[in-house]
Amino acid sequence: MKTIDKAMNLLDFFVPDTPEWGLSDLSRAAGMDKVTAMRILNSLATKGIVEQHPQTRKYRLGTAVLRLARIREASFPVVALLQPILEELSDRAGETAHASLAHGASLTTIAIAEPRIATRAFVDPSQPLPLHATASGLVYLAHVDAATFQDFVGRIDLHPYTANTLSTAAQLESQLSLIREKGHAIAVGSYQDDVIGIAAPIFDWHGNVTATLAAACVASRMTDANLAQIVECVLAASVRATSAMGGDPSRISTARAREAAS
Repeated sequence: MKTIDKAMNLLDFFVPDTPEWGLSDLSRAAGMDKVTAMRILNSLATKGIVEQHPQTRKYRLGTAVLRLARIREASFPVVALLQPILEELSDRAGETAHASLAHGASLTTIAIAEPRIATRAFVDPSQPLPLHATASGLVYLAHVDAATFQDFVGRIDLHPYTANTLSTAAQLESQLSLIREKGHAIAVGSYQDDVIGIAAPIFDWHGNVTATLAAACVASRMTDANLAQIVECVLAASVRATSAMGGDPSRISTARAREAAS
């Protein structure tokens, strides 16, 4: 594993549940020897990517991460473009809406909009979304190019999160073929038992799937009529998001989606 890969692997362990790590615990969790981990952390610390708590000496993310995030968003304002689209989707669907970007063999949630009701699906932005177990992940896999797909297939751990999770390569390929045909993905209780995910791709100006947009719905209140309506809302939002990203909305647009977006 290259040094940069090892550094990114260490950074992935810093999440809200465990925002600080001691050297021994972090190296053990990452399956890395302490000398290598300390060398990498020291290098990251010199650039402000991580820092040490002055009393506990535990490592945490540094302020340089904030600077990089601000530069990225100022230069390429993905969140600013997608947030109002998510807000409208959440209002129309009455469910939680979120957008995600690919990160390694998973997706990272970059923006969320929640409905104004007490009972709603919770999306944790700190938790990566598995590609095989979520509507967002499946719709992303279904639209990547062949080389990227083969790379992902070799790295995906088909871990069963629920009884409905796709757990074999044959099941995954069958579902992806259906998603390509329909242009959107529906995942019923495959990541969380009580959540139905409905997702569509977002394409960039090169014609590549660059992100996904989804509604996370409470399964107990979902009916066939509600499901069909939310699918239309998600597709319409995906059309808008693709246009905002400079992509060709006809890649995902259907007659129903165009009508809903107008």
